[in-house]
Amino acid sequence: MKYLHRVFKAKKGTRVTVQISEPTKVMLMGDYNYRQYKEHKTFSYHGGMIEESSCEFTVPNDGLWHIVIEKGSYYEPKPITASVEVLAK
Repeated sequence: MKYLHRVFKAKKGTRVTVQISEPTKVMLMGDYNYRQYKEHKTFSYHGGMIEESSCEFTVPNDGLWHIVIEKGSYYEPKPITASVEVLAK
């Protein structure tokens, strides 16, 4: 799986806005779950399939967070562009 990735530190309640060019799966996950995702193991996340051009998350705990935007399979990645903005609490 090809994906776009952004990592950031944030405090509980911080808002994160994601803009995408095409419908795709967008996930917010903590550091542990991101490592699980990379290793193709069971993981938890906030988000899912986003059909609209933007979405917003609220960080549930202080810590290191990851936004993952899936681009499709390794052989047929979608031409997706995205931007991530971490907004002050």
